[in-house]
Amino acid sequence: MASQRDRSDLLQLLEENVGFLKASSASFDAGFEAEAKRLAVTMRVLLHDTAQSQSLLGQLGVKHQMLFMDTAEHINPNNLLPSAPGLVMMQMATGVGASYIPPLDAVPLAPGRIHPPADFDSWWADDIARDFSGTLWSRKKFALTMANKEGGAHVDPRLNAAYESLAKHNGLGFASNASGAMRPLEGNIVAASVRQIAYELLKTLEAHANLFA
Repeated sequence: MASQRDRSDLLQLLEENVGFLKASSASFDAGFEAEAKRLAVTMRVLLHDTAQSQSLLGQLGVKHQMLFMDTAEHINPNNLLPSAPGLVMMQMATGVGASYIPPLDAVPLAPGRIHPPADFDSWWADDIARDFSGTLWSRKKFALTMANKEGGAHVDPRLNAAYESLAKHNGLGFASNASGAMRPLEGNIVAASVRQIAYELLKTLEAHANLFA
């Protein structure tokens, strides 16, 4: 019969998974965009509960004691634009147009992204992005799509249409004319969003270090 993990075991696993987040974040920031898949898997371990498994932060009993950093540009119901970027921002580069990137520490420069910390359920499950087709995306949907369907922990044999449209076909519909011609922005929007979620989670864990003492 399996024994219950004690708190010291859970804290050791937490330390390991935070290490995974930091290493994968550094790899993503160095240019390896596919590292977002490992970020998504690690966040699934830390945050996602199912009927068969309990998240690590849930087992530690802290997930609903924490308030999570929120850097999303929230969907404005009065905005007539068909899409809302949510967690990503656009970065211009001379001669090469523009790309989708996670804002990370640039958030203080964007007042629309500064919000009070959120409870877990709102932070994880509320819709914070809308693509050109009108499909809504939450942090949970971003992370689990990449972890469960796009090769993080499992490759779905059937293409996920919403992911394909958003990640591979410029699903936000934005374009750049930095080089004189309109063209889709570069970068995987889902990967950049997952990187920003990891940034928020790491900052949240740092702010609640007292819960793990």
